[in-house]
Amino acid sequence: MFVDAKALPRGATVRSHVCIVGAGPAGIAVATALRHCGLKVTLLESGGLDEDHAARGQPASTSVFDGHQGIWTTRRFGGNANRWLVDAGTGANHLRLTTLSAVDFEARPWLPDSAWPLSIAELAPFYARAQQWFELPPWHYGPGYWEGADAPRLPLQGSGLRTSMFHFADKEVVLSGQRELIGASRDITCYYNATAARLQLDASSGRVRAVHALAQPGHALVFEADTIVLAQGGLATPQLLLASDDVLADGIGNQHGLVGRYFMDHPLVFGGTFTPSSRKLIDRMALYDLRRVDGTSAMGHLQLTDATLRGEPSVNLSTILFPRRSMSRRREIGFRASQRVREALRRKQLPRKRDLVAAALGVDGVLQQYNDRLRRPISHLGVGGWSRQGEPSHRLDHFEVLHQVEQPPRYDNRVRLGQERDDLGNRLIEIQWRWHDQDIALVHRSQDIVARELARSGLGTFHIRRPMEIKTTSTTHFLGTTRMHDDPRSGVVDREGRVHGVENLYVTGSSVFPSGGYANPTLTIVALSLRLAERIRNEAGVAAPLIDLPSGTRRAPIG
Repeated sequence: MFVDAKALPRGATVRSHVCIVGAGPAGIAVATALRHCGLKVTLLESGGLDEDHAARGQPASTSVFDGHQGIWTTRRFGGNANRWLVDAGTGANHLRLTTLSAVDFEARPWLPDSAWPLSIAELAPFYARAQQWFELPPWHYGPGYWEGADAPRLPLQGSGLRTSMFHFADKEVVLSGQRELIGASRDITCYYNATAARLQLDASSGRVRAVHALAQPGHALVFEADTIVLAQGGLATPQLLLASDDVLADGIGNQHGLVGRYFMDHPLVFGGTFTPSSRKLIDRMALYDLRRVDGTSAMGHLQLTDATLRGEPSVNLSTILFPRRSMSRRREIGFRASQRVREALRRKQLPRKRDLVAAALGVDGVLQQYNDRLRRPISHLGVGGWSRQGEPSHRLDHFEVLHQVEQPPRYDNRVRLGQERDDLGNRLIEIQWRWHDQDIALVHRSQDIVARELARSGLGTFHIRRPMEIKTTSTTHFLGTTRMHDDPRSGVVDREGRVHGVENLYVTGSSVFPSGGYANPTLTIVALSLRLAERIRNEAGVAAPLIDLPSGTRRAPIG
């Protein structure tokens, strides 16, 4: 059920077996996986349930993060699920899902501190359950299930590059379906408008006794539980741990100074253009369009093979292809400058003078692109459908290449508490982030491998954009700030997600990723959360439940 925390008496204490802080996909997955097993679960959400109860502010104050003057998150039931906006052609908004690669879990000499204490084999059963949680068919992230005579995979000849797939899930699975389950549950109580302010340790500092929260200024509440789970994401989780400094001066889990360190994101890089050796190849690339197959939306893309990533200094990246019509060099420069102007204005910054001049000189290119988009919507990260519009080669002649890029974990990229406070009195965070020269060199190397493999296969030429053009540094995939490692000197949580030195405190979500590959993190987040729920059930000695999927799909054990 749902309860507005503002309706509770000031100073009220709520008792449960498990208290989960954060009602985004991670927290919701843990909570719903604990249904019907005899445990009373409290789920805390900082925001409200609906749009008019949205985020109370930006969680970052003065930050060095690619020029962003504050990073916004969505404080509302469902968290960032409310921001999933991919148009999968069904009239509903979707999110992009894929797994990490096997190599993402492994140590690579040129990426220090990148290895997980888990392997993909250990997480595979939970990836399968996460697919079910999102009401998707089985785990088919290779192209075999999705290709056909009219949509074959590219005939890549070498061993350096392969085709992989994205799946797309309806965000209402989280925002409506899981909300329906929680609303009807007698085991789970979601308290909204309840912002966690600090964790209370016992005298030994070895257990968390309670979560102290605020419903509004001066309206304090206490949530006691046997087990505490932090599922707030890569910014709010370190914020809460660092703010809980009344017993341990440096905050909880921070005995080695690692809370907030190794902050990562997934930058989007404009890679350049891919010109097919034969224009007719475009007509046979429907697999790389966002399309529906047997009732599920999917999209192909290219990625480096695990063997390549193990053998050549590089980083993981996706190579996503969007067909385009050629423009003159002047028009293209003008159009791209107009995009940078728009992005600067979106960030409430002054555009660069040279971008304003280039956009003005190439204004006919800008108008051509927008006219094309009005007549026939152009494909991009959030929209597909280009392969269904007749023979694409009649109007399109090359592909724009977009990379979602792995960012290596770096100790000096961090989240920490600032001096500014929000309206509840909680200290806001500061973000210190930068690209390292070595990171850029590794991206260049990965792009060179993509170009080499496409040319070796006789498919065409990848014209790489140099210097590298970053479309956006942040995809709001905030990773790594409570990293997972079995050694407390190298990580904040162990392989089970338990905070080192605190026996009943767990963390789940993107903050525990030691490295992030290129993959959108939500499927891995839900898989880790279902895995943690299984551990909590096992520790409590209760059976695995059956979950009801709200769409009417079959009941099946998830634990």
